[in-house]
Amino acid sequence: MALMREDSSEREDAVDALGESWRPEAVELLRLALEDPDEGVREAAVDALEEIGGDEAAQALAIALRDEDSSVREESVEALGEIGGETAIRFLEQALADEDESIRETAADILAELTAPKARVHASSPKPEKVRNRLK
Repeated sequence: MALMREDSSEREDAVDALGESWRPEAVELLRLALEDPDEGVREAAVDALEEIGGDEAAQALAIALRDEDSSVREESVEALGEIGGETAIRFLEQALADEDESIRETAADILAELTAPKARVHASSPKPEKVRNRLK
């Protein structure tokens, strides 16, 4: 399995492919990738989970909110903002307590957008480019 390879760039490529698959069953493998020793692989896993979207992906991103690297945590906050929904909002609220001020500010800004009445409808709507890609 490519996620077990020694070369981190091969693991990152495998994670990217999982995200491009848009398959909900890929979430469990991506959850494992969030524990990878390489920061680049973990960041790729966050991006892949954002691509897949949904509550399961948002729940998996909670792992990344506890990452030792602030860039992985920040990407996770942004991904949760893109996914939207009640599960993402719950985890974004937890990010308000992050030790990094910029992550707290990002989470607060995203929460303000997601909890605005118009943003709630938008966040639950599919992204037009994703819909177009699925129709290809």
